[in-house]
Amino acid sequence: MKTVVVGVNHAGTSVIRTLLTQNPENTVVAFDRNDNISFLGCGIALTVSGVVKDPESLFYADVPALEKMGAVVKMKHDVININPEVKEVTVRDLETREEFTESYEKLVFAGGSWPIDPPIKNRELENIDICKLYQHAQILINKADDPSIKNVAVIGAGYIGIELAEAYHEKGKRVTLIDMQERVVPRYFDPAFTDRLQADMRDHGIELVLGAGVTEYRGMDGRVTGVVTTKGEFPADLVIQCIGFKPNTELLDGADKIPNGAVKVNEYMETSLPDIFCVGDSAAIFHSATGRHENVALATNAVKTGVVAASRINGSDSVKLESVVGTNGICVFGNKLSSTGLSEDAARQLGMNVMSSYYTDNDRPEFMEEYEKVSVKLVYEADSLRLVGAQIGSYGEGSHTESIYYLALAIQKGMALPEIAMTDVYFLPHFNKPFNFILSAVLKALGLNYAVSAGK
Repeated sequence: MKTVVVGVNHAGTSVIRTLLTQNPENTVVAFDRNDNISFLGCGIALTVSGVVKDPESLFYADVPALEKMGAVVKMKHDVININPEVKEVTVRDLETREEFTESYEKLVFAGGSWPIDPPIKNRELENIDICKLYQHAQILINKADDPSIKNVAVIGAGYIGIELAEAYHEKGKRVTLIDMQERVVPRYFDPAFTDRLQADMRDHGIELVLGAGVTEYRGMDGRVTGVVTTKGEFPADLVIQCIGFKPNTELLDGADKIPNGAVKVNEYMETSLPDIFCVGDSAAIFHSATGRHENVALATNAVKTGVVAASRINGSDSVKLESVVGTNGICVFGNKLSSTGLSEDAARQLGMNVMSSYYTDNDRPEFMEEYEKVSVKLVYEADSLRLVGAQIGSYGEGSHTESIYYLALAIQKGMALPEIAMTDVYFLPHFNKPFNFILSAVLKALGLNYAVSAGK
């Protein structure tokens, strides 16, 4: 079987490894327009702040390792056309500009995504950057140590934006965080969590400009000096745009897609085009909470989709990804947060009839003398009590955010609150309470508020 892989980052690497591990006799040819693979972009902010000392440590695979497995990997090669009718791709060598075609029996598209870069006035000014690749990381790391850069404006208060705001703050910069939404990360967390996060950010000196759109950039001598918004102008020697990402799926013109361009796939990552699979940030997978296909661009999903597509090509029907729920986490400004499924606000915006239960408690019995605060919010359908979302905030030296995993599984399996309440969990005073914070939140939703909340 000859498989062509378009894109060799997280999802593409996962495809290649799985194809050749399961069947070393496979013929695998891969193309990528970049000159490096497997860079963990989630570590950019950690490198900017100095937590990660060597950005090279953020790579977990390389081309020689894939070639040793038997793959043919051509970097700096851009696939410019896919022809499903004759099963071939047209490729351009970005160094020689030569073009050639490559045939395939199966094709896996792992084109990824690219930062949204709107045509804001004076966008061409120097020191207005985006954040995605290793090359971007090198630029942002160098600028963090540039003494001439004193004011940093981050556009977009999603995960990347908040992490970069913290990183540049730790490097002694004055940071302004700007977003059109009225709250930070509203897609994942409701006000019970974002109010505290925003207060902690302001306490650290971050200037939050929320509910504001960027109208233009100001500059002098070709370099940016400020950001003009609908709520005023703010100084900036460096601007980092973290507005969001758009799937790179233009090459799959005939495939079924969702409105943002991500390609719809089934549980085996198969598209509507014959013998073409789509994985990673380019794919739209069935979402258990919403009941429709969604584009959930996470490295965890990228790796899983790669394993699934490759297993299917190798003849397996048992390895599949039936649904996702967008489980995620962040650790910034003393807030350890995780979420899965839908926030209450997001569910209501989709027209869902939901209710919620919010509970804050100490993580261990008070007789243990040392304990920390933890909060949980459950979002569930009013009629069926089916769980559709959950959020956890862990405040202290430890972290309880990984408890989100079994709530994610509950959403994927369509479980309702009474069933979740009967999940077989342990109690040990060293770690938790008999009525742990998740069980207490469930019981509160069911009108059985036995435990006494420790409050906020």
